[in-house]
Amino acid sequence: MKQSLKKMIVFAVCAIFFINSFAQVPPFNNKVKKQVIERIANELKNNYVYLDTALKMGNFIKQQFVSGAYDTIKAQPVFAARLTADLLSVYHDGHLSIIYRPSFDSVGKDNPEAERREEDRRFKFRRRVNFGFEKAEILPGNIGYLKIRGFFAPDKEAKDMAMAALRFVSNSNALIIDLRNNMGGEPEMVSYLCGFFFKSKTHLNDLYTRKDNSTNPYWTTPDTLLKTLNTIPVYVLTNKHTFSAGEELTYDLQTQKRAIVIGETTGGGAHPVQPFSAGNGFVANIPFARAINPVTKTNWEAIGVKPDIAVPADNALDTALSKIKTSGKQ
Repeated sequence: MKQSLKKMIVFAVCAIFFINSFAQVPPFNNKVKKQVIERIANELKNNYVYLDTALKMGNFIKQQFVSGAYDTIKAQPVFAARLTADLLSVYHDGHLSIIYRPSFDSVGKDNPEAERREEDRRFKFRRRVNFGFEKAEILPGNIGYLKIRGFFAPDKEAKDMAMAALRFVSNSNALIIDLRNNMGGEPEMVSYLCGFFFKSKTHLNDLYTRKDNSTNPYWTTPDTLLKTLNTIPVYVLTNKHTFSAGEELTYDLQTQKRAIVIGETTGGGAHPVQPFSAGNGFVANIPFARAINPVTKTNWEAIGVKPDIAVPADNALDTALSKIKTSGKQ
């Protein structure tokens, strides 16, 4: 009897849990889809870097909805992926995407606990990936080698890590910066790193934002602690997956004739991105600005950064070492 009663209680608890869990799943139907599409179209119109393209994108997904293209989609992540594909079919901007993340709206919306958890998650991730600095070593011939996978905001912790990595290679005869598979990050960190490689204050890049018609300039702040890096020969390795801020560092050093780029043409993403709520748990990652290089007056969007020495990515390091050896810098 006791066993039967216990089983009944367990069953009842499980049933209640199941019912409550099911009840918490938000409805997902054409009404919701229409709301999301209209919100995305509006955010694109207000924020996307090119207004004419934004209008075309918004109109296209509205037409797709009217035609019934989304009627059979039952899952929110699938809907997000389909919207992304449809938007990119109008113009392929590698920074643009739609994702389903129900927790997004709770962060920073009078919810300090959710905001604290998100900040804690970000900090732990930054530490886990060593603030983007994957490897710093001295190769045979006193060649410095830095492998950087991403660029984080240059707060104290990130700057300390950057300084430690650069100090380690500062007495090298030449420096190889490996940006293969670097997926980008914060332009402020790019400017901070570039400050080590120039003797004087240098204008690297501008970011133009359409929404407020503003231009934000990025200049180096010359470093005075590791002066040997001001003149050290620099070689940057790239591949087709080098993207965004990784491309900016490459482009900045290349256009200023401060580095030789070796490898493959990069991915072609010169538009910084910002997340906007599209409601119902959906988030629109929208490129809101474009880079303008002070030397070329343009950027690398859609075309990528062309290497000075084009070789397959797997051969880039050996090619750089050979180039250093023949240049007599070893």
